[in-house]
Amino acid sequence: MIAFFNQILPALQTIIIFAGLIGGTIAGIYMFKGTRQSGVVQIQNTTIVAQQQQIDALKEQNLQQQEKIDRLEFKLDLVTEALKDEGVLITIDGEKITIRTIAEPDTRHIIRKPAKKTPTIIKKEES
Repeated sequence: MIAFFNQILPALQTIIIFAGLIGGTIAGIYMFKGTRQSGVVQIQNTTIVAQQQQIDALKEQNLQQQEKIDRLEFKLDLVTEALKDEGVLITIDGEKITIRTIAEPDTRHIIRKPAKKTPTIIKKEES
């Protein structure tokens, strides 16, 4: 019986080593996939957090800009009413502003939104 085990022992060692190599390779593949997936998930989570912070900052900026717009609209309404009380009529129609005086109703000053940032004034006299 000992002679039989002595003859079969090298074959058993080879099978055990071969099984260990295959098992180690399979375990390494699964570990690599798991590490890569956890790395991807970590990158995704970091990206989501960064994007959420950007969204929050943009919401805050949007709120501040809306408050500024509301203040400016209020001031524009006040100035328009004050000028109306002084006899100057201002009509804002989209990108065109018409200014008339009550004393000279036929005279108009029309201001159009220019292509550049500097405003141009076109004066028209209607008869």
